[in-house]
Amino acid sequence: MAEILPLTRDPQDRLQSALRLLAIAQEEQRGAINAFRESLYSLRDSTQRLQASVHGWQRQLAATGREVDTAREAVRTLGATAARM
Repeated sequence: MAEILPLTRDPQDRLQSALRLLAIAQEEQRGAINAFRESLYSLRDSTQRLQASVHGWQRQLAATGREVDTAREAVRTLGATAARM
C-alpha cells in the first residue's frame, strides 16, 4: 500500500506552484494549437494544388477525347473513300 506523505508547503506555495504549472501547460497548448493551424493551412494549400491539377487533367482528357473523335471521323472518311475506290 502507498504511503501518504504530508504536505510540508503552505497552501499559498502550492497554489503558486500549481499556477506556474498551469501557465506552462497553457503555453504548450498555445504552441500545439498554432502548429495545428499551420498544418491545416498547409493541408488547404495542398488540396488547392491538387484540385488545380485534377482540373488540368480533366481539361487535357477532354481535349484528348476531342482529338480521338476527330481521328475516328477521319478514319471513317478514309474508309468510305477506300470503299468507293
